[in-house]
Amino acid sequence: MKTLLRYSFILAACACLLVGCVDQFLDEKPSKSTTVVIETGEHLNALLNSYTTYYLENSPWLINGSDDEECSTAWYDITGSNKCEGYAPQSLCYATWNTDLIPGLTDNTWKAEYLKIFYANAILENADKVSGLADSERENVKREARFIRAYSMWYLAQIYCLPYVSGNESRQGLVLKSTTQFDESLKRATLKETYDFIEADLAEALKIDTPLTQNASTGRWKNHRANKAAVNGFAARYYLYRNDYANALKYADAALSAHNLLVDYNTEMRYMSSPVIVTINGRTETINFPYTYEGSANNVNNYMFEWKELMYFRMAYDSNWWYMPSQSLLSLYDKQYDLRYKYHIIPNYSYNNTIDAELPAYVFFWKDRIPSGPTTAEMLLIKAECEARTGNVSAAMTTVNKLRAARIDKSAPASVVNLTASGKEEAVRQILEERRREMPFARRLMDVRRLNTNDESFDDVGDITKTFYAFDLNNINKSSTKTYTLGKNASNLACPIPETEIVASEGVIVQNIY
Repeated sequence: MKTLLRYSFILAACACLLVGCVDQFLDEKPSKSTTVVIETGEHLNALLNSYTTYYLENSPWLINGSDDEECSTAWYDITGSNKCEGYAPQSLCYATWNTDLIPGLTDNTWKAEYLKIFYANAILENADKVSGLADSERENVKREARFIRAYSMWYLAQIYCLPYVSGNESRQGLVLKSTTQFDESLKRATLKETYDFIEADLAEALKIDTPLTQNASTGRWKNHRANKAAVNGFAARYYLYRNDYANALKYADAALSAHNLLVDYNTEMRYMSSPVIVTINGRTETINFPYTYEGSANNVNNYMFEWKELMYFRMAYDSNWWYMPSQSLLSLYDKQYDLRYKYHIIPNYSYNNTIDAELPAYVFFWKDRIPSGPTTAEMLLIKAECEARTGNVSAAMTTVNKLRAARIDKSAPASVVNLTASGKEEAVRQILEERRREMPFARRLMDVRRLNTNDESFDDVGDITKTFYAFDLNNINKSSTKTYTLGKNASNLACPIPETEIVASEGVIVQNIY
């Protein structure tokens, strides 16, 4: 960790990367050709505009560890790790929650998020020193930096800490970094101290009232920067995971008041104009992908920034390039009418990897990215869940059905489009299933944690089990199978911290207790 912070400090103190002025950012590619010392407001805005610094969320723990991800001997027997990195031993460690082997693996999540926090701290330390900012602009830059810090701290807490519920207040939290100084403590705070830190930053970020706007000529949304919808959307998410349904509902409503656009899959989704044609064992096979799969970097960036539901530009990232949907996830979709199944579930994706079998994938942007920042869809789901949990079942079903009207084929009977429920528990279950259909992989393991530890029992996911071969980092033993378990209240709900960070801190950072 000290190594990371020393490198980051030198980078920020000596130079910052300018990626183009504020107004031109979304129309120009970032450039590393110009470096300057941080002296002006333009420099701080350039650092905030550098979306490539902040937008990827790459946690193999979250992607591989949920029950949305297929982990089966049947798939492995077809693919092997030579054609499917999801079945390489390193990925399997995360898929089976192996707290013995994970600490020694290469996982850049901790480092990447703390680097974002470092940049936020560098902005905060320079905001009152630079020239060229009006007082209101200066305050907004500081609030935006605190939003970035709160967002990354919360994300890290969902991965490396146990859920923040009654009884866990004194459990291990995160390293709290509020400066760029080397001598700031690397000792882990408690969970309560960690969440107090996040909530203080969030309170400042919520003062941001900048609207989310669109570039009229390019169609790109300026959601790479903090805005009113983004901060309220994150607040709604934050309070939902704190089981504070009144505040979650309040901020979801505020986010939707600021931005409520939905992509109508009936009229605004489509396949790529030309399907992918591959040759497998002498025959040709056709693979239809959604247009958002288009392969060039420019297209992917355009499509991500044009996705009008996205309030804040953050993307979950799978370095294996294959989100492998489990049977339990697939079973939730209406395969005839649900347009999310039509466009995002590619039933013969494996042909694209020259595997002669029809194995599916979940695809959104290219092979590797799915929206993880707050969206209009997520806000409707939070609003509906909170309405249901507080007893307003009728309103909850009206809210969730607004989303379904944009996702279900317009030819479907009304009884298919509209979910119904006779009481609170049925309504919550229906909405949670819709939530899983809408936001697989990116939110699922976080949801498992909160649902298993909230005050209700009817919504518990319970233990998650996966049956796979015995393995270590050098070998997968096909002669022996084993059942792996993520327990409802187990200590392995928190991912181990990479050993490299513990060593670099000279042992000040303490590993999770298992």
